[in-house]
Amino acid sequence: MKKLKLRSIPIFILILLIIAGMGLFSFRLAGDGAKWASSRVNGNVYASGRLTRGEIFSREGELLLEYSAGGPQYSEDPEVRKATVHLIGDKNGNVGGGVSAIYREELIGYSLAEGVASGGKLSLSVSSELSKAALSALDGRNGAVGVVNYKTGEILCMVSAPAFDPENGGTDVEDGAYINRLTGAAFTPGSVSKLITMAAAIDNIPDLYGRSFTCSGEAEVGGTRIACTHAHGDMKIEDALARSCNCVFASLSYELGAEIMSRYAEWLGITQSFDIDGISTAKGSYDGSGELLPWSGAGQGKDLAVPASLLRLVSAVANEGFAQDFTFLCGGSGGSTRLLSAETARKLKSAMSYSVYLTYGRENFPGLSLAAKSGTAEVGGGRAPNAWFVGFSTDESFPVAFAVLIENGGSGTLEAGKVANELLQAAKNLF
Repeated sequence: MKKLKLRSIPIFILILLIIAGMGLFSFRLAGDGAKWASSRVNGNVYASGRLTRGEIFSREGELLLEYSAGGPQYSEDPEVRKATVHLIGDKNGNVGGGVSAIYREELIGYSLAEGVASGGKLSLSVSSELSKAALSALDGRNGAVGVVNYKTGEILCMVSAPAFDPENGGTDVEDGAYINRLTGAAFTPGSVSKLITMAAAIDNIPDLYGRSFTCSGEAEVGGTRIACTHAHGDMKIEDALARSCNCVFASLSYELGAEIMSRYAEWLGITQSFDIDGISTAKGSYDGSGELLPWSGAGQGKDLAVPASLLRLVSAVANEGFAQDFTFLCGGSGGSTRLLSAETARKLKSAMSYSVYLTYGRENFPGLSLAAKSGTAEVGGGRAPNAWFVGFSTDESFPVAFAVLIENGGSGTLEAGKVANELLQAAKNLF
C-alpha cells in the first residue's frame, strides 16, 4: 500500500502541472489570442506576408479597402483612393500610420469563440465624399485638411496632398507624397498662433478686456521692430485678433514672457504629441528666446505647428475647453482632455466669431455660422506664405471643427478660407 501511495505522488503532480498549464494557456489565450492570430506567421490570414481578409468601409458605407488572397483592393473611385490613401495606407507600407495597420486585429476578425473563422468589417467615421471634396478643393496644391466632430471626436475628413493612387503601388509619386501632412509634419503657423497668445493673455492679464491698444503700423517691442500690414489705429483686444495686429500680439507676448508663452504652447498641445487610435502625431515647437519673443506672439518667429494639433485646439475652444479624443471610428472615443477653462474658451469663441463678422465676411460662408482664425505665414526664400484657416461651426446641430493648410498658398483668408467654405458646405450633408 505504501509503495502504491509513493507511485501516486508523481501522477498527482503531473495532473496538477497539466491543470496549471491549461489554466496558464487559457489565461494567455484570452489576453494574447488576438495578437497571436494577427502574427504574420499565421498562414490562415496571411499569404506572402500580406493580409488576406478584412474590409474597411467609409461613413457612407462605401468600401474603401478589401483584403483577399489576391491582395488588397481599394475603392473603385480613383479620386476616393487618392483622397483616403493617407488615412488607409498603401500596399507597400510607405505611408505610416494608416488605419489598415492600426486596426489589423479588427480586420482579421479574431474572436475567442471562433478564432479567425471570418474577416472583420471596419466602419470608419471618415466620409469618402467629404475627403474627395477636400482633395478637389486643394486643387493640386500641397497641404492638409482635417474635419472633426468636436462633440464626439470622430474624424470626418483627413486629407493630405500631394496624394497618389494606391492601386498603382505608389510608384512615380511626388516628393513628400508619403507624408501625412495633417498629423506627421509641422509648419510655420503664422497668425493662427495668436490664439495661443490670446489664451495666455486672457488667463494672465486681468485688465486685458479693459485695455485700449493703438497700432500705427509698426512698433518696437523689447528692442525688436514689429511691422503690421497697415496701421490699425485704436482698438480693443477682440478687434486686435480680428485684424490680426502683429504689434498688439507682439507686445502681449513680451509682457507675458517666454516662460508663460512656452507653458501655454505646451498646455494647448502645440509642442506635444497626442494619440489618435494608436497614431502618435508629430510635435510642433516654440522658441521665445531673445528677440524671437515678440514675434512668437504674432506667429512669425521660428515656431512650428502640426495641423492636427491646431485642429484639436479649436475643437477644445468650441467644446467649452474640452478636447475630445480623436478617433477614426463611428461612435466617438468617449475620452477627453481639458485644454482651456470654460471661461477662456468662451472668450476665444466670441473673439473668433467676431473675426468672421468683422474681417472674413459672413457672406463668404453662406448658410454657416463660424468662428475662425486665418494665418498667412511667411516662410522666406522667396516663396509664397503658407495659408491657414482654422475654426469651427457655432451651430450646435452642426458641431464640426476644421483646419486647412495650403503650403505656399498665399492669403489664409482668401485661399485657405475658400477651401474651408467648400469643405463645410459639403460636410453639411453628414448632419
